[in-house]
Amino acid sequence: MSIIKLYAEEYDPGVTLISNVFIDYLLKDANDAQLKVYLYLVRHISNHKPFDISNIADEFNHTQSDVIRSLKYWEDKQVLSLEYDAAGSITGIELHNIDEDIVNPRENIHMFAIPSDKKENVQNDNTVSIPETKFKPSDFVELSKNPDWVSIKVIAENYLERTLSATDMQTLAHIYKDFAFSPSDIDSLLDRCLTEGKKTMRSIKKVAEEEYLSRNINPSITAILNALGKQGAPCAEELTFINSWLEDMDLELILEGCKKAYMSTSGNRFKYANGIFNNWKANGIKNIEDMAREEEAFRRNKEASKRQTAACRANTNKVVSSSTDIYKQYKHSNYDFEALEREISMK
Repeated sequence: MSIIKLYAEEYDPGVTLISNVFIDYLLKDANDAQLKVYLYLVRHISNHKPFDISNIADEFNHTQSDVIRSLKYWEDKQVLSLEYDAAGSITGIELHNIDEDIVNPRENIHMFAIPSDKKENVQNDNTVSIPETKFKPSDFVELSKNPDWVSIKVIAENYLERTLSATDMQTLAHIYKDFAFSPSDIDSLLDRCLTEGKKTMRSIKKVAEEEYLSRNINPSITAILNALGKQGAPCAEELTFINSWLEDMDLELILEGCKKAYMSTSGNRFKYANGIFNNWKANGIKNIEDMAREEEAFRRNKEASKRQTAACRANTNKVVSSSTDIYKQYKHSNYDFEALEREISMK
């Protein structure tokens, strides 16, 4: 049985901390063996004592198969990564920082789909997905002959200030080969991530994925994001809005609505734009011509309303003026009361 190297992205050697996300989301679904194995690893990350699968099995009176199944369970949950030798034995375990991205991951794959009946509005393929190759030891032997790969390893070790683990190598190879990042691109990526305090390979990988998506995003979606003043790749909620708009309306109409939202609010422009589109949908507006007719009708109604209001005000002023004249005429009439009294007395 192989001796296992245990390490973590970050840890405090004086305490054993369990993430709130682990307790809130992962604890309830794990069985007895899985929980014991995870807690064992978290506790032993700081003591640097060598161990193997049999040590863990003996500690909790489980079989070695139970331990391996538990480790693979946590790997599937993205709580840790396993490393293997050529014979398939586990030789390394890397514990990941647990955050809500593990339980609520961004749905990047197939997020940029354009409805098939709207393809005339786009110039390129309608889907952007994230490729991820699982590199074998033989792949790294070949990569070691590549000067760019050698340069990337040196760059990464200088930034991270440590020797790269097998998991680190997988991530870097993924970024280099699958995303076609040059050594210069990876240098810029690592510099940006470390400047922003993102020091783990998992967080670096997420930033690389976002950059890859932003480079390959469909031009229609790029145009919509620009119209709304959005920088970078959209999140899942924003893409839900965008895809629903593209199902019902022409791109030209969507851009007009987004521009109106951008000019009208500095808050959640996606929700504001969605309100505009819901209103247009209720009024049967499906293209830019429909919108132009609706706006022209609105303009005419507004002008007619203004004319009507002005006419009402004019009539009101005329009535008031006439009443005032009568009052003034009555008020300023001169009567000869003495003559009137003589006339009455004579009768």
